[in-house]
Amino acid sequence: MRNNSTNLVRFSIAESDYYFKQFLIKMLLENPFYSIVNDCNNGNELINRLYRKQEDIFILNLFMPILSGIEAIKFIRETNNTVPILTYSDTYQEDMANLIADIPNVFYCQKNSIIIKDLLRNCILSENSNYEDYKKEWASQSQSVQDYMERQKREQQDISVTEIQIIKLSYEGYSNKEIGDRINLSARTIDTYITRLTEKLGLKSKLDLVRFCVEKGYYNSSI
Repeated sequence: MRNNSTNLVRFSIAESDYYFKQFLIKMLLENPFYSIVNDCNNGNELINRLYRKQEDIFILNLFMPILSGIEAIKFIRETNNTVPILTYSDTYQEDMANLIADIPNVFYCQKNSIIIKDLLRNCILSENSNYEDYKKEWASQSQSVQDYMERQKREQQDISVTEIQIIKLSYEGYSNKEIGDRINLSARTIDTYITRLTEKLGLKSKLDLVRFCVEKGYYNSSI
């Protein structure tokens, strides 16, 4: 892999989930050496901007409407075999992984902002790659993915209406006091709720709770 640690790295992104895309962009722009040159809602928008040839890395969802990620990847590779492509899906898809394995310089991972950030730093932009290890580990989970989904569903069903409200308000940027004012609870009670929520969900901080809200779709909740 190449190392662009001293140069500006330009990204083109294609993601149909608006909120996840905004969270992903915000995460990338925390690095002063990262720049977003294309912000697309699907694969069709992305390939229509390829003539600009501005990007150093593509990041795109494997499954999007109008034109899927895999079709966009094939189209990109017709004229460009060098620019790295990082693509992702919610769960491991063996058929897609096999297709991607035959396409040069494409990295496939879970739709998770922390994993995407780690692969960018430790694989795509580094000489020391652990991508093959990650890929094997993720592929090995395919046998237990259904159990994981069921377990995750049960865990989320244990989240109360009040907790969902707190998750959403945290995502919207309210302080604990402001959250309490909006749902008629004290700031101290909100502190306790957030502490218990992060413990229940295996998270470390309120920021992780915001990421959880985006990646699990709670921002769309009508509660």
